[in-house]
Amino acid sequence: MHDLIHDLVQSVAQGESFTVDSAGTKGISENVRHLTILKSAQNVSTTLQKFKKVRTISVWSGKNIDESFLSTCISRFKYLRVLSLFYSPWELLPSSIGSLKHLRSLYLARNERITALPNSICKLQSLQTLILVECMNLKELPRDMSKLISLRLLHFTTKQSSFPENGVGCLTSLRFLSIWDCSNLTCLPRDTIYLASLRTLIISNCKQLDLVMENYQVIPLRLQKLGIRKVPRMVALPEWFQGATNTLQVLVIEDCENLEALPGWLRSFTSLRRLILNSCPKLLSLPEEMHRLTALTDVWIVDCPDLERRCQRDTGEDWPKISHVPNVSFE
Repeated sequence: MHDLIHDLVQSVAQGESFTVDSAGTKGISENVRHLTILKSAQNVSTTLQKFKKVRTISVWSGKNIDESFLSTCISRFKYLRVLSLFYSPWELLPSSIGSLKHLRSLYLARNERITALPNSICKLQSLQTLILVECMNLKELPRDMSKLISLRLLHFTTKQSSFPENGVGCLTSLRFLSIWDCSNLTCLPRDTIYLASLRTLIISNCKQLDLVMENYQVIPLRLQKLGIRKVPRMVALPEWFQGATNTLQVLVIEDCENLEALPGWLRSFTSLRRLILNSCPKLLSLPEEMHRLTALTDVWIVDCPDLERRCQRDTGEDWPKISHVPNVSFE
């Protein structure tokens, strides 16, 4: 049955997808559009010469990929839409990658040897998704990031301590921003243009990061989901979050060991549906007037000992604040 379904899928795809492994490529149509290259593949650059219309290339563990691989991809597939390179052996990418003007998605996750990206990446004005997470040795993002006018999703790890001007903070189309494992980062971008367009913001494991923005005037935001995890310098939610009063639907705070209180203005977040508080041991109570959050359907409080005690059903001091919530969980 498995083979029958596999053959059916292959016939429907009409030869548009193919996986390159140790078995070779004999008999495969030159019109293949989607290539997946496994770590067992050999002589990949030679293999690429057989195809003309490739739009998607995904490489899983590129240890056997020779140096000419990327050059071949870039020179041969001018209409490439998606390029995924996981666990690659390169420290640097060729500047010619900036010539892939139709590229929409670039996945470079888990490339621990990459130290820098060519600034030519910023010429990719069709690029919508850029994934650089777990690139633990990446020194910094390219300096001209603001030129990525179509970028909607950015997920990255770098060693930089701050953001340059005219960089990430000036991305006007950005909808999803994830700052992950940036152990040296001390502040968010000073340019705040990007905040107006964001729908999702995730900040995880940034031990030096201070979320407070000095001299920042609260502006209306469109933020719908906010996740903060392992940000030990956060004692309280920063004031600029108030801009999401009318839009925020999900708030997740995890492993913030020094968070002492939630702000009173949280009661004005009338669109909030889900509140998750996990491993915040100094968090003692909920803000007053939480009952005003009538859209709230889920509250999870885990590993916050004092807060859990105060929120116990019927007996806890803070229970009246969340008694209207359909789903309250402590596990």
